[in-house]
Amino acid sequence: MLSVHEVESGYGLVPVLHGVSLEVAPGEIVAVLGPNGAGKSTLLRTISGLLTLRSGSISVGSARIDGLPPHRVARLGVAHVVEGRGILPNLTIRENLLLGSFLHGSRDGEKQRLDAALDQFPWMRPRLSDLGGRLSGGQQQMLAIARALVGDPSVLLLDEPSLGLAPLVIDELFEVIGRLATGERAVLIVEQHVHRCLEVATRGYVLQRGRMVLADTAETLRADERIEQAYLS
Repeated sequence: MLSVHEVESGYGLVPVLHGVSLEVAPGEIVAVLGPNGAGKSTLLRTISGLLTLRSGSISVGSARIDGLPPHRVARLGVAHVVEGRGILPNLTIRENLLLGSFLHGSRDGEKQRLDAALDQFPWMRPRLSDLGGRLSGGQQQMLAIARALVGDPSVLLLDEPSLGLAPLVIDELFEVIGRLATGERAVLIVEQHVHRCLEVATRGYVLQRGRMVLADTAETLRADERIEQAYLS
């Protein structure tokens, strides 16, 4: 579904990613782990078109998406839930959700997609007229994910979804994340809570200083002493 091959990118003249490759298949949740500054968010921003690729290639299915502007990447099925949520506080929950249809490129089937997103977050149904800015941090994060789901993406990119949330909210959030990968959807997640992330992921990659240094199943990574010492201790 998602294929990243020998990607190099960065900010201005500063290189960040150096020959990064990974793959995510439909039905998979794949984690990207690494210390702060490793290039994890840069990787997601490069995939979604927010950063310009310097070399390498990125594909979704048979379609090359590298070099395309973000709105065209989104129309090809890539939804990016950025760090910091990015909801519009002065719009209602319903209005925020319907923005996902613009990324889909068509309002055909909008009600069905909206209902499917709300099925993941049933607490939103009786609160659709509430303003996004009046929600808690955890609820805003769930709204950002639900908005992405309304676009019915084939690839969902999640950047630090649990950042700043209370432990009980993180538990609830990861229960939902564990259900997001389907037979037709791939999920790539960057997350600071490594243990929780590896509980829902099928595989993981470790990024250090912009280079992939390790890749394995989530079960193997959880048992790896290097991961345990660096992230899980």
